[in-house]
Amino acid sequence: MQLVAYLNGERIDATQVAHEQWRALVDDRNYASLVLIECGLRASRVTLRGLQFFRHHRDVACSIEHKAESEQHLTMKRALKDKINAAAGWHAEVEHAHPERAWIADVMSIHISGKRLAFEVQLSPLSEDEYIRRSQRYADDCVGVVWIVPDNLDWFRIQMPMIVTGFGKTSALPEPPELLMDLAHFQPVFGKRASVGAALDAILAPSFRWPYGTPEHQLDEISKLEEIRAKAAAEHQDRQARLAEEKGLDEEKAKLQAEELAARFIASAATPAISAAGPVRAANRIWATEVRCLKAGHPMLIWRLTEPPPKRTSDGPMWRPTMENFDNVRAHVDTWLAVAGSSLAKAKVFRVGGWPVHRTFVCPECNQLIQGRWVSALPPAKWTLIAETSVSTAWARDVPYRKTPAQTTHTQEKAPAQRPPVKVEESDWRFIGPRRKPNWITEAGSEELPYFLVAKKAHAERMEQLRASPRYRVSPNGFRFECADCGGEFEDEKEGIHADGGCLILGARGLGGR
Repeated sequence: MQLVAYLNGERIDATQVAHEQWRALVDDRNYASLVLIECGLRASRVTLRGLQFFRHHRDVACSIEHKAESEQHLTMKRALKDKINAAAGWHAEVEHAHPERAWIADVMSIHISGKRLAFEVQLSPLSEDEYIRRSQRYADDCVGVVWIVPDNLDWFRIQMPMIVTGFGKTSALPEPPELLMDLAHFQPVFGKRASVGAALDAILAPSFRWPYGTPEHQLDEISKLEEIRAKAAAEHQDRQARLAEEKGLDEEKAKLQAEELAARFIASAATPAISAAGPVRAANRIWATEVRCLKAGHPMLIWRLTEPPPKRTSDGPMWRPTMENFDNVRAHVDTWLAVAGSSLAKAKVFRVGGWPVHRTFVCPECNQLIQGRWVSALPPAKWTLIAETSVSTAWARDVPYRKTPAQTTHTQEKAPAQRPPVKVEESDWRFIGPRRKPNWITEAGSEELPYFLVAKKAHAERMEQLRASPRYRVSPNGFRFECADCGGEFEDEKEGIHADGGCLILGARGLGGR
């Protein structure tokens, strides 16, 4: 289907020929010279469902592949031509060809100023490269191109003037064709929803300018931007490589410095310079060594409860000193220093924040931190045993703060008295198991209330005994107690766990005593 043909050298637009003239065209004496615009071969005029167009004569075989234009395509071209001709200063022609047939515009609009806009109706899918090629072909001849498409082609790399219609190859044909100008859709030239006619009027306005440039210009800008991004990415990668190298050098330098400090600390450590001083009697085994802080060289004594390992492997876990900030441990250290007659200062214990909580030693003079890995690296030869659970030397003595367990004078222990089994009722505080009903909703006349009152009275008496005991110190809330012997704390109902098992010793406190 073609809308333009030549009759005896005269251009005939099928959309502009009246119906009577169109019917009489076959009676023209030059009708046999009617040829198509693209191939120059003989044509015939055709009327189909009220639509006038040209096609090859039935006796002609054409080797040129003409565009297969649908009725929707032809109807849209006619509607565009009528709309452009109605605009002031504009004239439209369908099937306007380049003098050398480089392109044939579906609808060419020409302004009285000489400005030309080619409207291309594209209802079939087309690749982006083909859009670019055909658009640049118009731009090379100083002709602007506007694409009439069914849907918004927002996936393109470049920007093109487009009017979106929503009208495709399978859409119903309107009657009359001018109704196509009323179709509303999102228009890229506006950035909002508008009708096809409004978008066309905006493009035909004298003030309309296309700010993005030709496709070739946009591709050049995209190429430059990609080069800039690639250069920036390469520079960023080089910068990251330099930073990684510098970081590696800094880490290596810091490692060497740390090893040097550790070596200096180990070299300065020695067994305490105290002659004929043996270990004291204590609840734990305690080792001690004399070290110097790396800041000012102050001597100090540090200690630990863990036996020094014979040799620490690089793959094994790093030893951390057992927490020493308890009175019963420091009391052993003080006793040993007093027995040995040493004036060596003890290191202070500093609590390191975070979780889990750790403690480490600091210099008592300058508060210089003693790293735990330095202490763990000390060889066993630099440690001295200063406290032992059982010693037989002349220096052995008990620490004054700890009470000696009372010795029994009976030669034979009495067998525990046999108690008859007691049936524990549901209301008793010793009852274990699901209850039929809460005891607080028991009525005053029930049988469970006396048992509940007896249990409550027994609990109050037991609390009074705990508060009156000189062995325990009660907390302000009255329900937590502290043992004066070992410093352990327990709730009122946990006193039996604490007392029956003996006073808790350092390092063996469990959840039952806290």
